[in-house]
Amino acid sequence: MPVANLSGTKLFYIEVGEGLPCLVMHGGLGFDHSSLHPWLDPLGKEMHLIYYDHRGNGRSGRPPLETLTFEQFCSDADALRKHLGFEKVAVLGYSFGGFIALEYALRYPERLRHLILLDTAPAFNYGEEIEANARRKGATQEQLEALDAAADDEAEFWDLLNLIAPLYFHNFDADLAERVLGKTIVCVEAAEAGEAITEEWDLTARLGEISVPTLILVGRDDFITPPSQARIMHERIPNSELVVFERSGHFPHVEEPEAFFATVRGWLKLT
Repeated sequence: MPVANLSGTKLFYIEVGEGLPCLVMHGGLGFDHSSLHPWLDPLGKEMHLIYYDHRGNGRSGRPPLETLTFEQFCSDADALRKHLGFEKVAVLGYSFGGFIALEYALRYPERLRHLILLDTAPAFNYGEEIEANARRKGATQEQLEALDAAADDEAEFWDLLNLIAPLYFHNFDADLAERVLGKTIVCVEAAEAGEAITEEWDLTARLGEISVPTLILVGRDDFITPPSQARIMHERIPNSELVVFERSGHFPHVEEPEAFFATVRGWLKLT
């Protein structure tokens, strides 16, 4: 599998498709690209998808944890763009990857052609709403406690993830969840770093600076990055479109694939 030696570490990446080059930024932190690949591969007919693992995550290198910052994640993404020979790219950011995508749009606007924000938010300061959404979905007390728990090791990470996984879907199917999440290479240390750097992170006031065509996608039943956050981005990003998938949670590309791909393809044709 391809690995690029960039910015003092190794970045693992996979290329699928042809057309508009698109950096695909996965969620987490502590996860990897496998909840997106091969699920997004049908977009390979329109886009040259570059799935990659952020530094400290998945199959990428394990540099010092203090290098896991938004500035460095964006620098890595741009170094990968340059390494692959692209003048400009689209960026698709999912969940935490959407946080990085927003940062990239503000830090490297001259390198960005299109922005796709999938189940993400411009800040992570709405814990009360997350809890309320989880309760609405029928979360148990054990699940609510797990949402705030930190894992000490990989085994505990998986125990917590398996406990709260039903909350991330509109209609939970254990087999589907296993296929989406089961190949993940987790990193507990990266997850802790992610929590630390989002503690006071908030780009809401700067969203108006993003001028590229932006597509904002969210599942109606997404409890963790809910439609309310998608609406904030849509209201503040000038050239944006918002689409809500009515029968999806945090994985509309998996739960409603036909509607998802039709939406993205239609938007790309118009932009």
